[in-house]
Amino acid sequence: MTFFFIGHRGTRKDFDENTIKAFDYAIDSGAMYIEFDVRKSKDNHLIIFHDETLERTTNGSGKVNSYTYDELKKYRTKNNNQKVSLLSDILTKYHNKINFMIELKEKGIQDEIGRMIIEKNIIKNCIISGRSLIEIIKLKKIIPTCLICYNITKGKELTLKSFLDDEKFNKIKFPIDMISLRSNQVSIEFIEKCHNNDILAFSWDFLIYEDPLQKIKELIRLGIDGILFDDYQNISKIKEWKDLLI
Repeated sequence: MTFFFIGHRGTRKDFDENTIKAFDYAIDSGAMYIEFDVRKSKDNHLIIFHDETLERTTNGSGKVNSYTYDELKKYRTKNNNQKVSLLSDILTKYHNKINFMIELKEKGIQDEIGRMIIEKNIIKNCIISGRSLIEIIKLKKIIPTCLICYNITKGKELTLKSFLDDEKFNKIKFPIDMISLRSNQVSIEFIEKCHNNDILAFSWDFLIYEDPLQKIKELIRLGIDGILFDDYQNISKIKEWKDLLI
C-alpha cells in the first residue's frame, strides 16, 4: 500500500514555509506531495499563505486580506527573501513534477479552486484539505474523483470525539478519503476507525518533539498512512528506514 510522503508547507525547517524554496527542497528530498495553504488577497487573488496576518513569516504587517496581490508581492519572507506566490503560478510551475495537497484557509474558495484544477487538468494530482467538512464535501460532489482530506484537529461539523464515538459512522454521508490529525492526538483507535471506514489516516506537526523521527516511526508502526513532514531532511531518512523494514 502506498505511503504518503508530504512536505508540510513544503518544509518548515531551514526555509520559509509556503515558498518556492521550501517546495523545491521538499521535492528534491523525495516528497510525493507538497502541502500548502490557500487564502485570498483583497482583490480576490488566490494566494499561498498560512496565517491571517503577515507578521510571523514576512517583513509586512496587518491582515493578508487587507492587501491587493500587487501590494503583497512587495513583501518578502524573513529568512530567505521569498515573495508570496499565486496558487495558479505554483500549480503551473510544478505541474508534472509533484502532486499537491491544497489546504483551504478561507470559506467559499473551494469552487474557484475546483475550477482551477479542472482547467489545469490536475484533478488526479490533487488532494483538497480543510477544516470545514461541508466545504470539502461540496467540492467532492462537484468533482467526485477529487480526493478530499478532512483536517479534524480543529475541524468543524465533525469533531475527533464524535468521529471516534460514532459506532455507525456513515461513509456515504461523509465521503472523506483522508483524515489528518495533529501528531500528539493520534491513537491506534483513531487509525483503526479510519481504516474500518476505508479512510486513510494522516498526521502533522512534528516540530513539537525533541526527536521528530522517533515520533514519526512510532506512528508508522501504529499504521498511519501518511506524514506531513515539517523537516524536508526527514523524508529521505524515513524512506530509508521503511525500506529496511521490508
